[in-house]
Amino acid sequence: MTLYETLAQHFIDDIKSQKRPTGTRLPALRALAKQHKVSMTTATKAYDYLLQTGWIYAQPQSGYFVANHIEPTSFPTLAIQGTEQRDPKRFAPINGYNSASALFSPLGTSMISPDLQPSKALRRCIKRVTRRAGNTIFQYPDTQGDKGLRKALTDHFRYDNFTFGSNDLVITNGCIDAVKVAIEALTQEGDTLAISSPCFSGLLDLLSALSRKVIEIPVSDQGLELNHLETLLQQGLIKAFLFSTSNMNPTGMTLPVEQKKALAKLATQYKTPMIEDDVYFELSHQKQQTLPAKHWDKEGYVIWCGSFSKTLAAGLRLGWCLPGRYLTAYLNQHALTSFGVNGLMQSCMAEFINTGEYRSHVNKTRVLLNQQVHRYRQFLVKHLPKTAKISSPQGGMVLWVQIPHFNAVELEQEANKLNIDIRSGACFSTHDFYHDSFRINGGWPLENTVDNHSSYQQLKTLCELIKNAI
Repeated sequence: MTLYETLAQHFIDDIKSQKRPTGTRLPALRALAKQHKVSMTTATKAYDYLLQTGWIYAQPQSGYFVANHIEPTSFPTLAIQGTEQRDPKRFAPINGYNSASALFSPLGTSMISPDLQPSKALRRCIKRVTRRAGNTIFQYPDTQGDKGLRKALTDHFRYDNFTFGSNDLVITNGCIDAVKVAIEALTQEGDTLAISSPCFSGLLDLLSALSRKVIEIPVSDQGLELNHLETLLQQGLIKAFLFSTSNMNPTGMTLPVEQKKALAKLATQYKTPMIEDDVYFELSHQKQQTLPAKHWDKEGYVIWCGSFSKTLAAGLRLGWCLPGRYLTAYLNQHALTSFGVNGLMQSCMAEFINTGEYRSHVNKTRVLLNQQVHRYRQFLVKHLPKTAKISSPQGGMVLWVQIPHFNAVELEQEANKLNIDIRSGACFSTHDFYHDSFRINGGWPLENTVDNHSSYQQLKTLCELIKNAI
């Protein structure tokens, strides 16, 4: 181990042995460096490592503290593991899977706060690119995407040991658009896709709009029920499978590496496309993020989709897809539904990546989200009933909460009356199974302010609603 890792391990051992209980303040950086006779750089790296791996958290103007290491929560999984092909339109909740609420609050939509977005750096980048742009930037863009952006993304992910060629990549109008094109290119109306349960509500909305049917595969704290998936493949009941694999929405969990390998193997073995919605891939809370299932796909049956929406800014509407062996079919469908993606924004994002500003932003955001989600979880543990189960996200920004025998649908309705936006569990399945659960967004800083629209005050009010309802 390096010197900073050795120093970090010293604290991990103390925390595990309860020598440093939860909430204990750690030495200031200068004191740490002096006590252990190391440089400030080494001391800083040690604390950064502990932050990223979740052993400690930082409190602004107060210092570093030992995090509460609650054991990962085990949630009940969908008991139905049959072969019923369900139509999302038929089983949609009254307000739809992803209800278009007229209100907006920090707890609803899964996204980072504007305060965490590098707005100034992005504006400077846009100005630089615009000043030197020629007239070609205002013409119809290349259907496959700007070569400069494809090359920048290729170099960017190579740094994370995920390698592919720029000619294999397609630029899209966000991740959901990348997934949509894949579904349209590889399946037809009435076809059935396997999805996870619970599943991101936006994907259920999309499948409903495209008139596709679904079979839900339960997800537990151990991962997907792969035996169930293989049975469906053996029986030829599904035309494709659509899963998130890293920092999944709504639970925040990441599939084990062995499951990602197994998914790529199943897709190849049964020659069935797997669409991998990996929009949260870069937001791991761990120091070392795992690779997508696409990394182990040697025959091109995995279609990998991502975007800048969660890491940078949803309004950019820029995403990408690695269609593998389906590149031609994917490009043909993409050309039918789009004349390409905004050329100016593609050039700007290529510039933002090449200057190193994007990686710097992502690295900073990962640490901040780890701290924020930890604080949300601590708040909920303190203010919710003892029976409540709260997910332990491995990345991303969402928390999944279950309160046995509680009606989260009614909670959502009451919260909406107070201009608090949350998502009840009913939004994430075609089955009537998750009505005692809800999802909240932790992408906003949890600051104790008097502003009733702040995430802190809204979370406090939400917990009061729950207590009053029980």
